[in-house]
Amino acid sequence: MKKPLSLMLIAAMMLCLNGCGSGIPVKESSEASQKTKEAEAEAAQATAEAALATTQAERATPSEPEIVLKYGEVNPEGNIDTRVAEKFAQYVYELSDGRIKVDIYPGAVLGDERTSLNSLKSGNGLLDLYRANTNALTGYGFRKLNLFGLPYIFQDREGMWNVLESEDLGRAFLSEGQEIGANMVGLFYTDEGARNIFTTEPITGLADIKNKRIRVPESVLMMDTISALGAQPIPMRYEDLYNALANGDVEGAENPIPAYLSNRFYDVAPYYLLSNHVFSPGIVMMSERKWNTLSKEDQDILRQAGQMASEWNKTEIVAEEGRLKTELIDRGVTVIPMSPEEEAEARKVEEIVRVSFTPGLEQWLYRIIELQK
Repeated sequence: MKKPLSLMLIAAMMLCLNGCGSGIPVKESSEASQKTKEAEAEAAQATAEAALATTQAERATPSEPEIVLKYGEVNPEGNIDTRVAEKFAQYVYELSDGRIKVDIYPGAVLGDERTSLNSLKSGNGLLDLYRANTNALTGYGFRKLNLFGLPYIFQDREGMWNVLESEDLGRAFLSEGQEIGANMVGLFYTDEGARNIFTTEPITGLADIKNKRIRVPESVLMMDTISALGAQPIPMRYEDLYNALANGDVEGAENPIPAYLSNRFYDVAPYYLLSNHVFSPGIVMMSERKWNTLSKEDQDILRQAGQMASEWNKTEIVAEEGRLKTELIDRGVTVIPMSPEEEAEARKVEEIVRVSFTPGLEQWLYRIIELQK
């Protein structure tokens, strides 16, 4: 019996040894498995995070915007008004998380001022937004906004912006196009600077423009303004002006400094009189038909973006004018300042224009003057 017992004990010990020996590899396998699971978990988390980031990016900048708006501008690329349009488009895109895109069409490629305003009024879809001159709105039933285009109505840039940013004047007047049935919604104002007269032949002062053929926008207000200064106003499309100056069809025109330079009018009319006869703001208008298709949220986005673009414009135009005045000299332009006596005379003769365009609007006229004191 002892022998079999001894054999059983030996067998048991061998089994134990084998079991103990096999325990080491089992432990190592368990650790490797754990590491593999951790690596797989980390990879899965990284994949999930990447997918989330991709989804967020797609939401922030969708490949295709939900709404595309067409914005017309008569001035070429590089002009301050075109750059304001570009800023507006940028802010709209950012505020809407890419849902709304504004395409800019500079250089009047969608039509001149009259064509563009007619498009907004009819809502024909040719364009959705257009930056108009407030002095060009007379033919569309506007009256209050015309006040901003009156000659010498603003003392300076600061006075103009005080009026434009006032709740009872500038802010309130943005809705005039809807109130009078012109089917246009005012969004925000722009500043290109004061309008000045330039000519093809040498002049020394305001008196020298008498009887000269001076191109003006197709606006009764601007025709009367130039006529009061003794010149002969010639209404003409902006796109035709350069050739008209070159061919002698007109002897001069009037434009702010940025437009004069960006359109290269100095090539054919290098005499620039700092008349400052009109300091009219631009106004970005939208087709009311298109406006009514937008949600309240998207309408608010356009207004907020417009306010931001206006603020950028206010700062940028000051630096721009300083640089451009130097460029005038560099381009060989003869710059003619007006004496205080000439300006006083110009203001006096323009009084008849201010009176003829303000019947029934006297309270607003007085308020504009009051805000600039």
